[in-house]
Amino acid sequence: MDRRTACLHQADAFREKAIADPEHHDQWIDEAIKWLERAMEAGCRAVVTVEGGDMPNVARGAAADARLSLITRQ
Repeated sequence: MDRRTACLHQADAFREKAIADPEHHDQWIDEAIKWLERAMEAGCRAVVTVEGGDMPNVARGAAADARLSLITRQ
């Protein structure tokens, strides 16, 4: 498993904790956001430019952005 995927799994675990533990919801969401930010950083470092402008890891970074956006809205 690569670093980005591991970070996304950790973020999901904290999101689940937030759902299961409403009393500490904000604390768990803050942790999830930290892990999503780490995933985005790992994804940015993994982007490789291929001739022709094809950058396959950009979509993965966008997925992490979408998760961060979703979590911060809850």
